[in-house]
Amino acid sequence: MRCWCTNVGHLSRVLIRFCRKISYPGLADCEPVRPLLFLASGMKTSKTALILSVGYGAGHHAAAGAVAEELRSRGWNTRVEDPCLLAHPHIFSWTQWFYNFCVRRAPWLWAVTYAQTDTADWSAKAHAPVFQGVTDVVSALVQEEMPDVIICTYPLYAHMLDALAAEGKLAVPYAVVVTDSLEISRPWMVNQAPLICLPDDYSLQRVSERYALMPQRLVSTGFPVRRAFAALGASRELPTRDNLRLVYGAYASMTRVRQDLTALVAAYPEAYLTVIAGKRKDELEEFASSRVTLIERSDDMPSLFASAHFYIGKAGAATVFEAYASRLPVIVNYTLPGQEQGNLELLLLDGAGVTARTAADLVAQINKLLRNGAAGWRRMQAAMEDSGREGGAARIVDALESKFIYQCNEENDASYR
Repeated sequence: MRCWCTNVGHLSRVLIRFCRKISYPGLADCEPVRPLLFLASGMKTSKTALILSVGYGAGHHAAAGAVAEELRSRGWNTRVEDPCLLAHPHIFSWTQWFYNFCVRRAPWLWAVTYAQTDTADWSAKAHAPVFQGVTDVVSALVQEEMPDVIICTYPLYAHMLDALAAEGKLAVPYAVVVTDSLEISRPWMVNQAPLICLPDDYSLQRVSERYALMPQRLVSTGFPVRRAFAALGASRELPTRDNLRLVYGAYASMTRVRQDLTALVAAYPEAYLTVIAGKRKDELEEFASSRVTLIERSDDMPSLFASAHFYIGKAGAATVFEAYASRLPVIVNYTLPGQEQGNLELLLLDGAGVTARTAADLVAQINKLLRNGAAGWRRMQAAMEDSGREGGAARIVDALESKFIYQCNEENDASYR
């Protein structure tokens, strides 16, 4: 029976694909065909989700991976793709270089770029030069995968899906998972996605007021984070000057990074410091020692965060919410203009993070948080726990299934009674 059910489910997908290919999508609604499709949809062994992400920074891919992990745990098939990379690998590589250049060396240039993207008409980009290739890849992925739902962790794809739907080339529901807090740019909101998942209640309130969107399209779910962060970061020993463990993200200017590392090594000679240096690793080799470890990146961030007492670095969305899940207090020494300012604001509103404008300020903040048996550090940990910011992936999948799967099945059941 299971094999037969799977074959019927496959037959329904082939039939729908055939209907679209001959430009007669309405055939799927005719009376002889609908019972077969309804029977097949109820007997398929699993649902399929297509997740569209992009490789700018870490947040989009991190969110996509966490949602995929949660979906798979519930029996879904998932496929995660980066249409920008697939469509134009050389152009995309250059734009990645530009983004990373702005992050590390020219934040002012990113401020200009961010302001332009916030005011641009993204709905017109789907068929614009260069972007048309990305739209074609998105369309091909949908036709190939025949998903039950599409999830976008980058706003550009939602506008492309809008265009495909308007042209009658898309009948699959899609959702947007926003990867910024509070400071949320216009492209995330001015699309036609039936479901927009926001990372916190503050953001939900702000976008509701700013964009006057229908409330049934918006849901506050939290930012999706892999389960391992919460599982491994549940408990750690109290920090002291003798056992202090720090994770440092080297994203600020090289001058500031060197100042910070020099100050930390001098102030806490017994501390263990892991520096996520990226391609700057060789430039920072002078700091390497038995207690200072330089790495380009980590394939096991949950374990790295679980072993640390503080994360020091910029306020990227993925890092901030992974720190929340790990109960790892954050010290922000650098914020990229635009979206990351909202992530910092969220940390400050929750009492889960502090800022350090100089190397001396960084050491002073750590000393303050370590006083009186690390009372300040414990307050920050408690604030992170009380905020309830973990569990975003599960709430996102709950929202997807409630809006696109269970509701659809109930309507189908009613139509055949």
